[in-house]
Amino acid sequence: MIRGTWRDTVRLAALVAAAFVLAHDLVFLLSDGRAVGIALARTGHGDPWTGTVVVVSAVALGLGLLGAYRLFRLARLARELEAGDLAVDAGRPADLARHIGRSWLVILPAALILFVGVENVEHLSVGLPAPGLAVLGSSQYHAVGVVFALVALLAACVDGLYLWRRDLLVARIEAARARHLRRPTAVVRLGLPWLDRHHGSTTGHRISGRAPPGFALA
Repeated sequence: MIRGTWRDTVRLAALVAAAFVLAHDLVFLLSDGRAVGIALARTGHGDPWTGTVVVVSAVALGLGLLGAYRLFRLARLARELEAGDLAVDAGRPADLARHIGRSWLVILPAALILFVGVENVEHLSVGLPAPGLAVLGSSQYHAVGVVFALVALLAACVDGLYLWRRDLLVARIEAARARHLRRPTAVVRLGLPWLDRHHGSTTGHRISGRAPPGFALA
């Protein structure tokens, strides 16, 4: 799942940010109910937090559209190559589970680290003492572990499904190209006229060895 390319890094970063924002607001909603707005304002979640939510949502939506467009292009190429009926070593349920598991193990701890860091910074910004790691288990924050685990799992499912589908299409495209390269090339026989394959010097020698016509001796 983690291939080290810049696309993978950007995709995972966007998923981590989206999981963090969603889980963060769900934790406050579960903890404070209808007074969630007051609780957010009291702990330093003002206009900057609103802007963060908007930006993260826009980035996540944009990357989702780009991912869907890439899958669409791969699917169209696979259809053009008639690769849909090829059996490949990809697209198995175990591959999907592996992608989801690996993504979840990246997204969950990263989102929790963001949550702890942001909460401490926001408390300090309004003059409150930094709660430290207590945000993960204090009475002020309800079910942090459960909420973040479920939200991270949702994000991992999105990432895993994308990778699973992408790998399947790429494998089929590569198999179709390999099949095309292995296909025997038809030999085109040109209808060339009959050619004398004797060397030119032999023919010239025969001509030069003949006696000249009788009129030439006259």
